[in-house]
Amino acid sequence: MKLFLAGANDKNTCELIYQSNHPSFLTTFYEHQKSFNKDWLYWYHKTKDCNADWIMDSGLFTMMFGAGSHITYNEKDLLEYTYKYLNSMKEINYENYIVEMDVHKVLGVDKLKKFRGIFEKEYDIDKTIYVWHKEEGQDGFDKLCKRYPYIAISIPELRIVLKGKGSLHKAVAHMIGRANKINPNIKIHLLGCTQQGLMEQSGYYSCDSTSWLSSARFGQSYYFNMNKLKQVKTRTLDWKKYAEENKDEFLEKLEMLKPTEYNLNNFLCAKSYSELNQYINNRHFAGEVVKKLW
Repeated sequence: MKLFLAGANDKNTCELIYQSNHPSFLTTFYEHQKSFNKDWLYWYHKTKDCNADWIMDSGLFTMMFGAGSHITYNEKDLLEYTYKYLNSMKEINYENYIVEMDVHKVLGVDKLKKFRGIFEKEYDIDKTIYVWHKEEGQDGFDKLCKRYPYIAISIPELRIVLKGKGSLHKAVAHMIGRANKINPNIKIHLLGCTQQGLMEQSGYYSCDSTSWLSSARFGQSYYFNMNKLKQVKTRTLDWKKYAEENKDEFLEKLEMLKPTEYNLNNFLCAKSYSELNQYINNRHFAGEVVKKLW
């Protein structure tokens, strides 16, 4: 299983993940739509040369419900954005995974077919992640599994749909099992999967989380202890001692990052999530090794 550390949108987060020696990065095209920053490109190509795995998210969720939600988008707008997205991948020689434009909630399922047709034509189908949303229903899920080699399930959406109605863990396990029964070679990505309990099951290929990065913003951090992530306040003496013990490792390969306490805490979070990834692989994925970049 590959745990992609999300938020690799600038030089700092890219270097933090690289410093932690974790091989799986996730960024969003929304942050790069004006242009790709030269420092980001440096880290993309540096990590790519180290055989890192990357996912480029389309950024549609951010457009609809995040920073771009003050704008109303129509089909023409989203088609222009889609072609810019795909053309930009060619311009920077990006050859890793991308996420489709899952326009279900904006344009409806009928228009979705048109956008999927564009991705099928313009990008390697084996490296495109097609996202299931509730609007497609179970029949749509089955068709997705039959047609595409790599699909995604939105955990935040399922959490909302199932609130007060059923177990999220059982629902995800059922969908993973169903997908594998339909297509034994399918790859499944769990979008926005921040719970260790959900990660601790077999049958899927990858997941992503921003929790490694968001925690330090609120004066908290993580370390991996025995079999689970532990969240602690960064002001405690125990954490400061732990950070000090790992400071030399953090400083050893610094290139662009400033040697601040904030960056040190995020580095330790990234390292902890990489250790979690290996622990889950040991338990549920026959000891699959989380590869190292250096």
